[in-house]
Amino acid sequence: MPVFAVPLRVLCRTAAIVGVLLCSAVQAQTLGVFSYRWNDVPPADAITSADIREALVWTGHLDFFFKGELSGAVRQGSQAWQKTKGLQPTDRLSEEQTVQLIKDALKQRDAVGWSLLRDPAVGFAIGVPTKLAAFGTPYIDGRTLYYQAAGAITQSIAFHHGFPTCRTLGGYYPTVTAGAALRIRSDNWFAAVFNYGDGKDYIKVKCHQAGSITLKMTVTDATVEKHPGLFFAMASSLALSRLPDPTVRPRPRVDDLPSAPSGFSDEHVARPQPKAKPAKPSPIDDSGKTAALKLETRGGADLRADEVFDKASGAVYVVKADRRLGSAVAISDNELLTNCHVTGDLAEVKIARAKDEMPAKVISRNADADRCVLRTDTKLAKWVTVRPYDDIKVGERAITIGTPQGLELTAAEGIVSSKRLYNQTRVVQTSAPISQGSSGGGLFDARGHLLGITTFYFRGGQNLNFAVAAEEYARDREESATR
Repeated sequence: MPVFAVPLRVLCRTAAIVGVLLCSAVQAQTLGVFSYRWNDVPPADAITSADIREALVWTGHLDFFFKGELSGAVRQGSQAWQKTKGLQPTDRLSEEQTVQLIKDALKQRDAVGWSLLRDPAVGFAIGVPTKLAAFGTPYIDGRTLYYQAAGAITQSIAFHHGFPTCRTLGGYYPTVTAGAALRIRSDNWFAAVFNYGDGKDYIKVKCHQAGSITLKMTVTDATVEKHPGLFFAMASSLALSRLPDPTVRPRPRVDDLPSAPSGFSDEHVARPQPKAKPAKPSPIDDSGKTAALKLETRGGADLRADEVFDKASGAVYVVKADRRLGSAVAISDNELLTNCHVTGDLAEVKIARAKDEMPAKVISRNADADRCVLRTDTKLAKWVTVRPYDDIKVGERAITIGTPQGLELTAAEGIVSSKRLYNQTRVVQTSAPISQGSSGGGLFDARGHLLGITTFYFRGGQNLNFAVAAEEYARDREESATR
């Protein structure tokens, strides 16, 4: 299972001040760069003014801390590029020059392996140079979620929950930028660059109503000279799909840029697109729910932990999905609940107990909510009922059964620590220990009812473990009638 370590879209105004950042056409790009390869440049009449601005960033002719108004900076940058080509500076680029500028910029972009780091769970996407740095596992430290990359450069994206916000950004600005070689402040963001030895530290902080985002990049002067637009491209590529939520389990992926042209600026210029073949309907529905589970409120005296294990463990299976191991819990004679980060994108996995294995199909997948439902053709010997979320009491005993670190049918005991809402999903917080590999296992009450599917934990604290409430997988009658 994923390990936690607890720890713009911006319309900027052009103004006659030092360091005004590029306005919306560049700032709001999801990829932060053109979405085609340098040897597949579109015709000049399909190139927008936003494309030209971004090309000047990549070729180093439009600096992050540019002076004056945007239009003047773009004109000066275009003329500077013309001079590097031995051309006479003009107020406008010719069509041939425009195509050549774009080609130069795309070559720069592809030289660093510019790709898209996307995490729909947290709610953002940003451009990253995969040939210069590789990202490790995201982690949480206190109230901040970090994504960090290391290599020829270092790069980090930090999502701060609670501080600073736009209300406190003004007081935060002088502290963070003290000693900067250059710095700039706007209404809801600021940026700075620091010189050190033979390199530079860049930083940009962007606030929102619930916290802020900090982008950092450390590069040598040699790298800056070779790839002058690197930080500007990163800083302008951040795109938010919603208010970021650093409390959820991150699920990042790095996507290569597509090799065919596609629209990417706010100007929405129509570009030639190949006609896509109609997609075949998927046999996997996207709800991550099932009508097969049975809800049952708690009744009777508590069982001992060993009795709970005897009653519930027969419903817990190991899930083998390529090289991933996790667990699943049977809630009927042929359906099981698990996490989607266990199954990945596979349509079929194997479930196992001891040395016996059988295939199981993924019949329902909601990756954003991390809910997946499996079905077997073979009748399952044991299954468990589900405890309604509203019936779960904070402080009651709880037992986990799963496959931490590949150790099949491992049990641990604790209590229900809290009931929370994370990423619009009801979860059960528990002190019952879980570890990497516990994903998809069961959190049971002292009567053997299923409370939730163990999903993530915070490594920076003690016994901060979470399970997606099992009732979240329940499809109500109205939903069932429409499917």
